[in-house]
Amino acid sequence: MEQRQAKRVHLFQRVQVNDGKQTLETFCLDISMRGILLVLPENVKWHLEQTLNITLVLEDESTISMECSLVHIDDDVVGCASDSLDLESEATLRYLLETSLEVPSQVNRELSELIASKD
Repeated sequence: MEQRQAKRVHLFQRVQVNDGKQTLETFCLDISMRGILLVLPENVKWHLEQTLNITLVLEDESTISMECSLVHIDDDVVGCASDSLDLESEATLRYLLETSLEVPSQVNRELSELIASKD
């Protein structure tokens, strides 16, 4: 888990996860431009590379909606790589990261790397 290169924000926040069959509630542990770490809900049968749609509502009622691929499953956490964000979610996440990181310009570099890797 600590091998990640993207700057992430530790954020213990309730999230909704739609796995294509059901919508569950769990908790976000941290988030970055590249993905999100979640508490593994009980009794789910998720598998690697599965698509999850994650919705996180922040205290100011702004929303981050992220389509992700499940990239690792541990005993009690799952790591998801961000596949897509709508523009509003991207702006909200960017603001969250900029206000939480010591070096806000790091967000620009990570966003540029993310865009370049999808080309």
